[in-house]
Amino acid sequence: MFQNNPLLSQLKQQIRDSKPHVEGIVKGSDKAFGFLECDKKSYFIPPAAMKKVMHGDKIKAVIETVGDKEQAEPEELIEPMLTRFIAKVRFNKEKKLQVLVDHPQINQPIGANQTKAVKEELQEGDWVVAQLKTHPLRDDRFFFAQISEFICRADDELAPWWVTLARHEQSRYPVQGQESYEMLDQQTREDLTALHFVTIDSETTKDMDDALYIEPITENDVQIGWRLVVAIADPTAYIDINSQIEQDAKQRCFTNYLPGFNIPMLPRELSDDLCSLSENDKRAALVCYIETDLQGEISAKPRFVSAYVMSKAKLAYDKVSDYLEQKADSWQPQDPITQQQIAWLHQFTLARTQWRQIHALLFREKPDYSFVLAENGKVQEIKTEYRRIANQIVEEAMIIANICAAQYLDEQIGFGIFNTHSGFDKKFLENAHNFLLANLANEQNQAELSQLYSVENLATLVGYCNMRHDIEPFESDYLEFRLRRFLTFAEFKAELAPHFGLGLQGYATWTSPIRKYSDMVNHRLIKASLTTQQYERPQENVLQRLQEARRQNRLVERDIADWLYCRYLADKVEQKQIFQAEVQDVMRGGLRVLLLENGASVFIPASTLHNNKEELQVNADEIALYIKGERTYKIGDIIPVQLIEVKEDTRSIIGNIAN
Repeated sequence: MFQNNPLLSQLKQQIRDSKPHVEGIVKGSDKAFGFLECDKKSYFIPPAAMKKVMHGDKIKAVIETVGDKEQAEPEELIEPMLTRFIAKVRFNKEKKLQVLVDHPQINQPIGANQTKAVKEELQEGDWVVAQLKTHPLRDDRFFFAQISEFICRADDELAPWWVTLARHEQSRYPVQGQESYEMLDQQTREDLTALHFVTIDSETTKDMDDALYIEPITENDVQIGWRLVVAIADPTAYIDINSQIEQDAKQRCFTNYLPGFNIPMLPRELSDDLCSLSENDKRAALVCYIETDLQGEISAKPRFVSAYVMSKAKLAYDKVSDYLEQKADSWQPQDPITQQQIAWLHQFTLARTQWRQIHALLFREKPDYSFVLAENGKVQEIKTEYRRIANQIVEEAMIIANICAAQYLDEQIGFGIFNTHSGFDKKFLENAHNFLLANLANEQNQAELSQLYSVENLATLVGYCNMRHDIEPFESDYLEFRLRRFLTFAEFKAELAPHFGLGLQGYATWTSPIRKYSDMVNHRLIKASLTTQQYERPQENVLQRLQEARRQNRLVERDIADWLYCRYLADKVEQKQIFQAEVQDVMRGGLRVLLLENGASVFIPASTLHNNKEELQVNADEIALYIKGERTYKIGDIIPVQLIEVKEDTRSIIGNIAN
């Protein structure tokens, strides 16, 4: 008789409402139970209640007291962990379709069906995209999902690429091209095909978007400087601003460079053929004339022209570097003019590097790691590559060209797409100031450095550059890594603003229009200014999309690399090989380190570092781990590491400190 008693139901609701309520994030465990992580406290979620939620759900819960312990009873879903997600197909004992979420902390199977758009006959282990349709906290009885997209079969060797691209909602296909292309630009182009331009790229590069020519500037037969001519491929000459190609490029924003291959921003017939500055082919280009003195200082305003150019030599980074380093039996230039161009470019590069070291900032030398793949996608080896002199030649030419573009866009047009970086985050300036004093000052220079590294000075480009020059002599990466945590992210802006990371007053890229949409925009603006055509200020949504696309591309590259590292290192566990590794992060759970030999990221659990977790302390300010009150590991340390487990399912590599 009490089942439908409204007074009793009301009383129960009043009792429930009187109990404490909290909001938090569900954290699953290896067992059936979980925890609700709130701002300052963690609550136990019993197994029965965990069936109503999933790891990562943001929920509202009632706090119940059971015996002398508090536990959370899920009550309301605020934000589900899953909406669109990547999963593997599974069939239960009754042959009913289920999906297993591709997430290291979500292991419960979810019932599913497939939409009509999925034509494939699904098999055990297939990779798919799914949407969560029902949730127990949304008045539904259980979790249920709908498969909306087939990705690839379980045994597809290229699964790391296809699954990762699907996860980040990026296409695996190039932009759709046109049947034919016509020159759309009407302006007169200068004929610069007689100049001895050269390209320097990787041996296999097809999308060559920059070519260089250089000559000395003389006065009374005495050299007083350099004239560098930078020719950049001009795809906007063939792409209508209202075309589908333009819209697709605006969405993708960048060519996606992945291990083994790339997915171009533009149709391959443009990027690899019609617009590529290939050897002995006449090509449309936007060209910049840049003059410097012998010390590398820009000595005249840059001059841009629309032109036709013809590369006279396709040079390769390694061959040019071997030649300049005078390695035995190395490649030799094909003719005296190319030889002279290489020599002059080399001299110019040394001057510009010296100029940037004094007046701006140089990149800290770190190796690049590249995967060497078989045709089926299997990793054969991982190469460690350092920037050699030929890479520096192209790099310095592109940097000075982008400095000139920023100056031109600011002075002639008043806007463009500028690459900016404002240094330390304003909310961390005080922290950076205190950290520098604590690590660099002594009794003799405490007052001097306190002024030099004042919050006001560190907020300026000059003050920031001076600080970076001061820490350059330190061999350890500790200062560099620790200060990096105080920095803002780089941004795209429509007006000129400093780039603290490069130590420059302004920087606007235009040197890769085949590969970057921002460079296409700057091309259109510069060319419009040359012909007094109208031009529009870049819209905020374009800048935001560039920002998001850059972030997505980095995540795609990282996620594929993590997967390939697992495949490559899986058989190294039994070999018990010892790797030198650099500490990248220090957390309560352990250390995150980078293997210097191949660039793999490895996690070292705290339990393997010391058997008493009560004696472990993390110092967040120092990013260091203390054991029994003594600082034992800190960010930037080099330590010996041995692999103990590789889990391809979760893309995780576990190690410990080698004795």
